Amino acid sequence: MSKNKTISMTEGNIGRTMIAFILPLIGSSIFQQLYNTADFFFVGNFLGKTAAAAVGASSSLVVCSIGLFSGISIGTGVVVAQAIGAGKEGQADKAMHSSLLFGLIGGMILMLFGIVFAPAVLRLLDTPENVIPEAVLYIRIYLLSLPASILYNMGAGALRACGDSKTPFKILVICGLENILGDILFILIIPFDVAGVAIATIICQWLSLVMVMGCLLQDGRPVRFRVKKLSIDKRILKAVLRIGLPSGIQTIVISFSNVMVQYYINGFGETAVAAFATYYKVENFIYLPIMAFGQAATTFSGQNTGAGQFKRIRRGTGIAAIMGVGVTICISGAILMFPETVFGWFMKDSDVVADTLKIALISFPFYWIYPIMEVTGGALRGMGYSISSMVIILANLCGIRIALLAVFSGFGRLQAIAAVYPITWALAAGCFLILFFVITKNI
Repeated sequence: MSKNKTISMTEGNIGRTMIAFILPLIGSSIFQQLYNTADFFFVGNFLGKTAAAAVGASSSLVVCSIGLFSGISIGTGVVVAQAIGAGKEGQADKAMHSSLLFGLIGGMILMLFGIVFAPAVLRLLDTPENVIPEAVLYIRIYLLSLPASILYNMGAGALRACGDSKTPFKILVICGLENILGDILFILIIPFDVAGVAIATIICQWLSLVMVMGCLLQDGRPVRFRVKKLSIDKRILKAVLRIGLPSGIQTIVISFSNVMVQYYINGFGETAVAAFATYYKVENFIYLPIMAFGQAATTFSGQNTGAGQFKRIRRGTGIAAIMGVGVTICISGAILMFPETVFGWFMKDSDVVADTLKIALISFPFYWIYPIMEVTGGALRGMGYSISSMVIILANLCGIRIALLAVFSGFGRLQAIAAVYPITWALAAGCFLILFFVITKNI
């Protein structure tokens, strides 16, 4: 490892390289979870069920809002990783600056659009009427952090693509702690209620952007941020969008399917809305580490594709998948050992906790399937097969999931809604495995 903390994925022991890269990513996931978990802890414990439902009803819309640019940040990371693996640092630098300018423009437009149309979208989703006022207030304030969130993800993605996963981890540690302090200030000391939760997040997101840009300003890195370099190279941006747009559409599709889940949940009433919101917050302790393995697979695959080392991609993907399954079983198993205690940390209402437990007992035992899907999909994106990945996600996590929701909702049980998750994970994982083995066998 060099002084600038980057890790070369194209040489050395694969297992040790993966662990050195993944551990900071998992740490980043944990502290990134503090952004929303801390929010929901204070909301659930100090503001009550209606406020919790308002934050929960807004979550899917927030994720959907940043979905496209999250995908483009993946495209940026892949192009940067492939360029680094091929020894073309100038091309990596241009990819980062083109993406940052594109993200800034798009983020501002999306922020304004969301602020204007939030009430109409919430009503379209059949959000309980008593929840809407606080949900609108929360999402409108939260969206002021959207440009910062987009640009941070692109900057952090460029760092990770170069092999530096430690710097984003350190930034998220600092910002996660700041977010907790913000919640204490704006909920307990200055009682801004739901607005205080959003204000704390805004400060956190903009601080993370300032810090990541400060790191990218430093000399000695494969990519270095300079304001004067902010311009769009059409050829390179096209390469970024070729990978990033399908990834973005994929992210939006998953978010849209979650919005559809939210639609069916809303029909069960306020307690069910709060229960799914509580479930999602705990679920993120499993989900976000899995994303770390997917990010590692994408970077590993991208750098080794640039270096032409495809056998190493096969071995690395297998190692990442096995590690991801192991970590997921440990975390989900630990939660299921003490479910009422864990969910009780975020919600004191006993009816909400009871409904949350019904959902978790359906999905958590099968969560080990998700890292297989995420790692193989990440490896394929790193190799440039982003459209194929998108098609698999469109078919399984959107088409089949929405069809199952329409059927299962007729049973009138929360467990039936929850069951669509493991079923569609398994179908998508199977498709990714088949595609990955077919492609790598012929290279």
